[in-house]
Amino acid sequence: MSDKLKCAVIGSGNMGKNHVRCFFELEDCDLVGISDLDNELLERLSEQYTVRGYTDNKKMIEELRPDIVSICVPTSLHYEVASYCFEKKINVLLEKPIAMTSNEGEALIEKSKQNNVKFFVGHIERFNPAIIKVKEMIDDGELGDITSIIARRVGGFPPQIKDADIAVDLAIHDIDIVNYLLGGLPENINVHKKKNHIENRADAVEFFLKYTTASAYVQANWISPVKIRKLNITGSEGYLEMDYISQQITFYKSNYEKFTEEIGDYSDFILRFLEPDKIVISVAKKEPLKEEIKYFVNCVKNDKEVDSLFALDALKIVLN
Repeated sequence: MSDKLKCAVIGSGNMGKNHVRCFFELEDCDLVGISDLDNELLERLSEQYTVRGYTDNKKMIEELRPDIVSICVPTSLHYEVASYCFEKKINVLLEKPIAMTSNEGEALIEKSKQNNVKFFVGHIERFNPAIIKVKEMIDDGELGDITSIIARRVGGFPPQIKDADIAVDLAIHDIDIVNYLLGGLPENINVHKKKNHIENRADAVEFFLKYTTASAYVQANWISPVKIRKLNITGSEGYLEMDYISQQITFYKSNYEKFTEEIGDYSDFILRFLEPDKIVISVAKKEPLKEEIKYFVNCVKNDKEVDSLFALDALKIVLN
């Protein structure tokens, strides 16, 4: 394989245009083609990045034979488009969610294995530097035993999303992150969905998840007038707040003393909580999407194993 991988993007709209930009900017990548049904968008991006544009993604695949394809089409088309790429022996980076149904997701994972190609589903927040740091802190025991996680991902309605509800489009991000941080899957799932402004799809959802040692509350909606992307974690040794957008972490380290108090004929252990140590943690800001693409390119280039089972797990939860 040459030093640079031939890369292409299928679906160059809202998210896809960012994949186009990242492939164009990465040294290990040679952006060879983009496809989209919007001719005006295609012409603009083709001129901007000096790359061939196609309205027929199959024709692009046949003519260019890329090493990697990013698929950024509507969720309802994930199975069809990814399956075709697998049949053509092309490595696929697929925007989340993995598919419309868990059966389709399972089939895609199996097809990728049958055709001996790499398949990765882009759950972008896994590559957010703040999340990487929080995961490191949890694994190092800085927060002690995790008791609860609260995630909020709310904002206005995205008109480009026409085939997925709020759980599949937004809440799935935080469901996956909670699974990732806790290193497991929930034992019990309770969900409340509501249609506020959209007749045929839920635009607000709340998940209550019970894990072996912790619980989680995930809220997502398309009805809040402000955009919020935050994570709060409570542990036996402290409390943490994280902002996905600013990539800022604030950690309140518990500061308490334990003493014995005599109560009548018996004694009891008492905790006296003092003012916590407030620690603002800075991380080197990076673009999660570019980090995600760099990761997949490296896996393909160096033949590293890659697994998308985590994406299937997250889909199964949000489809409850």
